[in-house]
Amino acid sequence: MSASGTDAKSNGTAKSRDHNQGNQDRKYTLEQKTAVLRVRRCAPTAFYEILGIEDVRATVTESEIKKAYRKLSLLTHPDKNGHEHADEAFKMVSRAFGVLGDKEKRQKYDRYGGDPDSRFGGGAPQPGPFSGFSQRQSSARGQQRGGGGGMWEEEITPEEMFNRFFGGGLGGAFGGGGGIFGDGPGGPGFVFNMNGGPGIRVQQFGGARPRRRPRDPNAPPEPPPTLSSVLTGLLPLLLIFVLPLLSSLFSGSSPSGPEMRFDQAVPPHTMPRHSKHYKKEYWINPVQVEGYTARKLVELDSRADNVYVNELKILCQDERDKRDQLIQDAQGWFGIDRAKMHEAKSMSLPNCQTLLDLSR
Repeated sequence: MSASGTDAKSNGTAKSRDHNQGNQDRKYTLEQKTAVLRVRRCAPTAFYEILGIEDVRATVTESEIKKAYRKLSLLTHPDKNGHEHADEAFKMVSRAFGVLGDKEKRQKYDRYGGDPDSRFGGGAPQPGPFSGFSQRQSSARGQQRGGGGGMWEEEITPEEMFNRFFGGGLGGAFGGGGGIFGDGPGGPGFVFNMNGGPGIRVQQFGGARPRRRPRDPNAPPEPPPTLSSVLTGLLPLLLIFVLPLLSSLFSGSSPSGPEMRFDQAVPPHTMPRHSKHYKKEYWINPVQVEGYTARKLVELDSRADNVYVNELKILCQDERDKRDQLIQDAQGWFGIDRAKMHEAKSMSLPNCQTLLDLSR
């Protein structure tokens, strides 16, 4: 279930981009919509709940927090999600990661609750989880002056946090335009010297070009590299590229079953079925259920009840959001627009009514 239209073009800079403009003409998937609505139902300072790790907040690790942020920020980023509330959800996700991704802030939050910046910030610029890469020189100067500025002393926007985490927006973790390993404001760059022997390149990620070490003309020729030295030199790259790839492969969830349509039969979803409890007609792709036994089809009908109710909840929430928006628009600066208010009050909520009928 997606909105029609084409994606709005981005001008490449977060400060000049208006995410809300044209969102009604841009696409979003059911998964993206579900993520936006779930995040917006959370309290502004329910940071664990926003990232979807409330159940494991006592044992969640730093890498698991980053993984949760990575998944949700991609789902709610306004450049990819055309839902009208994607920008708000994206900011909430970024704020949650800004607190839980910082060790000191997370400790304060776990101990006192609330927003640690509003409680302890005192009006000073608040930290971001990746600002240390671009602030090494300034924090070093601060330490020389005896100041207390830490390596996180920088205020960044949700868009800048996203760019530094993924490296230049949606282009990937090692894309152009900066990022943790980029040449831009995300970091100074990293250089790996693969043991330096002949034929071994110096691998550089971002930063200025390193100066060549002057060669002593009287020095003896360097011996050719051995296989063990080459493998040792490649180890940093293997850790950077291979391990995240393996982690993403094994952490991916397998599909839960055939896709279902509850509105009408649209190819390839042409095979009609009825849910077990609510007797709701739905359609599936017959190719996806080839070889299913009678028992497995009955289990599929049982699962259809849950899928149907979940879709109704999402659609009902969307209807309520639109009604609330109409009520808010009716309350202007100089009084209440009674026509708009009447329209909002009399707005029908068919999916909410269906959900209510099912619960009786």
